[in-house]
Amino acid sequence: MSNRLPSTRTTQALSLPEARIEVLHGALEAHPAHPTRYCVRSDRAATTAERRALCAVSERLEAELAPCANLDHIDTVVTRVLLGFEQGRGRGDDENDALIGEYVSALKALPLAAIHAAAERFRSAITLLPWNRRFRPSPAEFAAETREGMVPMRTRLLHVRRVLDAEPYAVPTEAQREKVAAAAEAYLQRAHLPNEKGDQRREMPAEIEAARDAKIRESVARLRQAGRGPEIGRLIAHLDARQSQPAGLS
Repeated sequence: MSNRLPSTRTTQALSLPEARIEVLHGALEAHPAHPTRYCVRSDRAATTAERRALCAVSERLEAELAPCANLDHIDTVVTRVLLGFEQGRGRGDDENDALIGEYVSALKALPLAAIHAAAERFRSAITLLPWNRRFRPSPAEFAAETREGMVPMRTRLLHVRRVLDAEPYAVPTEAQREKVAAAAEAYLQRAHLPNEKGDQRREMPAEIEAARDAKIRESVARLRQAGRGPEIGRLIAHLDARQSQPAGLS
């Protein structure tokens, strides 16, 4: 049985150096409207060829992180690792099968590529987690070492997905910035709001007078249409009197 990893079948043309992936990921910026998404300047975004390579890298990592579907493959990897320890020393075949079954049970939900990488680290005695090399790794230690080796793969897959999902944007030119600033200033003028310097836009007295008269006429019309009773009549008379007064005496 072959222990080749799925990644060995990926062609070189569809691969992308790790350093380039980190450069592309480092160029990402937080999206202004979506807290879980990213954006990137169009001149720093991945090219079409790089996106094609990133898609291939993403597919490969997803395949390598998928749980192993064939328990016999895990059995083979574990058996080869345990050959360098006490397997076969005073144990019968049934005991060896039970021992390997414990490892298979602990590793069955993990990807074969990560199990194979952990086995290579145990074989070379260079592990990510502390381990007493005088004894064989326990099923729990084997599973923990496998999961620890999956962290860089998951991180790389996360970076690749962020780069692929990032929203590119064009950097505005100076003329575009000036146009937006002029439009914002015009809006502040129309809305009578403070600008960036804190200057308050004030209406002209004539505009205030016209707005007040229009408001009075609107109120009188509503009251005459729906009003009934002496109180409403007195209020209408009062409003009529105010409306007939010369400007500045009300």
